[in-house]
Amino acid sequence: MADVKRNLDSRESFNKSDIRILNELSRSRHGDRSLSLSDLIDRGTFDLELAAWLMSHVSRGSSFIIGAGPGGVGKTTTMRSLLSLVPSNLPFGIALPEKITGAYTFPHCVISHELSDHRPPGYLWGQDLREFFNLSEQGHMLVGNMHVDDLDEAHAQICESNSVPPVQFRAIHLFIFLRVEGEDLSARRINNPSARRVINEICYSNGVEAHELVYTYDKGLSDNTPRDVDYEASCRVFLKDTLANMSLTIEETRNRFLDWEEAHNSSS
Repeated sequence: MADVKRNLDSRESFNKSDIRILNELSRSRHGDRSLSLSDLIDRGTFDLELAAWLMSHVSRGSSFIIGAGPGGVGKTTTMRSLLSLVPSNLPFGIALPEKITGAYTFPHCVISHELSDHRPPGYLWGQDLREFFNLSEQGHMLVGNMHVDDLDEAHAQICESNSVPPVQFRAIHLFIFLRVEGEDLSARRINNPSARRVINEICYSNGVEAHELVYTYDKGLSDNTPRDVDYEASCRVFLKDTLANMSLTIEETRNRFLDWEEAHNSSS
């Protein structure tokens, strides 16, 4: 009984820490409410099928990086909405420069604010970026943002500019690239009211083989996309229930997911 109580107390402590980190990531510069998973589905960033597929991977610990060339497209918004779906056995941690190696004694979901050679506090490049990718070999789930539009640009920055080994690059299971539909590319008018933020491409790796393009905005999920149909169906039920509660915050979505995860694992 004492061991069970310790495990429950430990989980509760990690959950509180995860919510705190989510709330910190969700702070808006303008005081607006941060968009949650259901908001992004409602606004068409991704449809229910794609959201269920993404959930089926993220909720099982798949590492992911969100990419978009210009700022303001919604990388951080998309990242933190998917963080609501990270499994409870992977507590959140923030990767900070010069504080990565040795920071975690067991697997975490380690989050980078951005992988970039611009140097605001918290951005990773050079040795810091290499140490971040090293965590993939210790069982950690890695999550971050990059100013890149496609897989080739991501590979160039990570592997060519920073000498990250290909095996660690492939440990990022999902590269998710955003664009703005209706954007004036010459002026980069991201705030155009008619513009809509969408997922343009997704590249997937099983962690061993090279990434393959499995989703495009025009064609949807490809025939070679790895899928667990039964689990996706369960994820879709959760998302439909979440959509029925459009006022849910990111914190509320996280708590609902944890309840769903516990019920799903108990019935499996």
